[in-house]
Amino acid sequence: MRKLFTSIALLTCFTLFAQDNNFIVKEGGLWSTVEVHCMPNGNNYSTYYTKFEGDTVVEGTDYTIAWISNDELQSEWNIYGFIREDENHAVYVRPPDYIESKIYDFGVAVGDSITARNVYLNSDTLHFVVEQIDSVMMLDRYRKRIVLYEYMNQKEEIWIEGVGSLYGIMNSCNNSYGAVCGGYESLCYEEDGELVYHNENFPACFYSVTVGETEQFVIQDLPIFPNPAKDLVTIDLTSVNSSSNSFDVEFLTITGEKIMVKKLAKNKNVIYLHSLKRGLYFIKILDKENSFPRYRLLVD
Repeated sequence: MRKLFTSIALLTCFTLFAQDNNFIVKEGGLWSTVEVHCMPNGNNYSTYYTKFEGDTVVEGTDYTIAWISNDELQSEWNIYGFIREDENHAVYVRPPDYIESKIYDFGVAVGDSITARNVYLNSDTLHFVVEQIDSVMMLDRYRKRIVLYEYMNQKEEIWIEGVGSLYGIMNSCNNSYGAVCGGYESLCYEEDGELVYHNENFPACFYSVTVGETEQFVIQDLPIFPNPAKDLVTIDLTSVNSSSNSFDVEFLTITGEKIMVKKLAKNKNVIYLHSLKRGLYFIKILDKENSFPRYRLLVD
């Protein structure tokens, strides 16, 4: 009996030790990311939170569940996908019902060439060269920092232990795709309730500003259900504060390809999804008076 207890204790200690030494994937972390939306009268900004909590197995591989919340009070969380970090500190993400891709590798050395592919953002595989590795002081200790260069698009990216990419924890490789307008920035990172990182370009860890040059815009969240969806999805615009009675909605693939456009009325709209394959999509709603977050929809 004592031998069994000792084995269980050693296994528990090893599991906790392994989790505590993960660079990215650990429970107790809370990331906020600000998304920049390009508008005719100036940029608008919206924030979402990310956390990793709970274990699952997908096709025989162990993952931690990645959650996302657009709510400042974090009262509602939705599954974003699955994430894992191996013993060499390479980090892989997998959207529901999609393939896995590597988005970080903290086990590299200066001069290494590495590949990364973020299937949430683009279908391309990117080729990085590690230019510099050092450490930066955050909270109570130094954390590893990696500076990379993506030579195809001639863009730089920075990864920091715990914080992840400076373009957001789940947005590694985003800057290297060379978007003309809009994008993401890492806003804050908290570890067990303590603030570790805060982007000094923004005043708070939840940032929502939509002030144009001549008029005010309002960011509004919407009920979109069910999610995951199978045959249809409902988009409820009943509560939207707008003089418009008609809106456009675009369905985009994870690579940004526009595959379906519909007109919406200012009420509950039912959209049939028979033309969409299984997978992850983005929903973009257009209105001249409001800026809406880009919603994620899983079609099952």
